[in-house]
Amino acid sequence: MQHEMAPLLRQSVYSCLAGYEDTNDAVRLARDPALQAVVGRHALEKQAASANTLSRFETEVLVTEDNLRGLGQLNAEWVDHAIARTQPHRIILDMDSSESPVYGEQEGATYNGHFECICYHTLFCFNQFGDCEGAVLRPGNAHSVLHPSVNALVACV
Repeated sequence: MQHEMAPLLRQSVYSCLAGYEDTNDAVRLARDPALQAVVGRHALEKQAASANTLSRFETEVLVTEDNLRGLGQLNAEWVDHAIARTQPHRIILDMDSSESPVYGEQEGATYNGHFECICYHTLFCFNQFGDCEGAVLRPGNAHSVLHPSVNALVACV
């Protein structure tokens, strides 16, 4: 059975959102009615993609340079589309940081005394609608006070 790109992406994303981060559960989930409804018409008629198909999609198709660039632009396009449907008189940007704990020895991850873990100290920028406009992955020891990374984040917006 051939699967189209959009349903494969939906299956991959919604499987992760449901807590199934790898493709090992795809066989069981392929016949799950909720996942079939999310994936689309073909999945309702038969089943969603198998573990092998989903694994190939995630490790060979999604990781191409064009697809990674496109995925990176999705959020900005969604935000632009939402803003185009409103009449904002002003734009409010809210910048917040959060820890992203890591396990292992990822480059740039360092101990953060405030969060008491080895992490990245990611900086996020949200608009007044709660949409994430951009994010900057910073080393774990980056201070909470906004400094040069703000320029990089504002450049993303």
